[in-house]
Amino acid sequence: MAVEQLVERLDVARERDEGVAMHQDFYGVDLGSGVQLYSVLFEPDCPVRLGHDDSFQLQLALDHADNFDDSILAEYEAEIAGSVRLAPGVAWAHAQCSGEHQAAVLPLPLPNAPHGPLPVSVKDAATEIFFVTNESEHVGFFRSVITLENAEEEAFERLAPSTFPALDWADDVWRGLEDFDRPYITVRDQLVQCLGGLSDHGATCFHEHAGRSELPDVLSVKVGYPTSDENGETKRHPPSRRDRTRRCQGTDMVFWWHVKLQPHVDRIYFRHELHSRDDTQAGRVIVGIFKDHCVLP
Repeated sequence: MAVEQLVERLDVARERDEGVAMHQDFYGVDLGSGVQLYSVLFEPDCPVRLGHDDSFQLQLALDHADNFDDSILAEYEAEIAGSVRLAPGVAWAHAQCSGEHQAAVLPLPLPNAPHGPLPVSVKDAATEIFFVTNESEHVGFFRSVITLENAEEEAFERLAPSTFPALDWADDVWRGLEDFDRPYITVRDQLVQCLGGLSDHGATCFHEHAGRSELPDVLSVKVGYPTSDENGETKRHPPSRRDRTRRCQGTDMVFWWHVKLQPHVDRIYFRHELHSRDDTQAGRVIVGIFKDHCVLP
């Protein structure tokens, strides 16, 4: 649909439906640097432009939007990294985070837009809020949710696809969160760090250092804890192989590599898989077992 048609549709809707009139405030809001949302959506010379599909979807969403519920706001202004701004949306996110329910802010790509985790104060009450402008900040936001919302085992499993997007998981792997030597809540922060390192760097490390002696050391630095492959004696030991075998997407896999959360106990077992059709790709890391320690000869 052409931009002119969208503008005409908006104008007709405003004249026809009194309920739509309340959204004039949305279209006229100052997004920063003097740019209004109406300009972003409909004016071709606006310095900030959304893609055609994004503009259309946003316009439709606004047509169906309810009034902003500001009843929980202490005030409309928020101090973001030392700069005071009229930002009801940020103030709303601040109220959510202060109630231990994590919320992120998605700023438009304007000059000097806030990004990453930043201190935000509303009425002298300070907390940290994620301003998500790229994939790294998106992942960082979800990792912060686990701590802020004190995620139990079920919540950890539910958040994992967004928190560790590059990892795959063996069937029933999450049952193992109860099989560590220490309680899950005690090892949770270590899990976030280790799984985050494997998600961010694991496949690349295996791809770039495959078959080289430095692979365990490089991977350990990225993960933040010692990692290693099992030795030949363990791999030749049938009970050890059986104890490390798990089903994953219809295939039995053996998980020899592991992260050592403690020197003597608490392991995350994983493996690296190359892409079957393209060995130039980094492949994937599959997490198979959470356990105190698998069988040894």
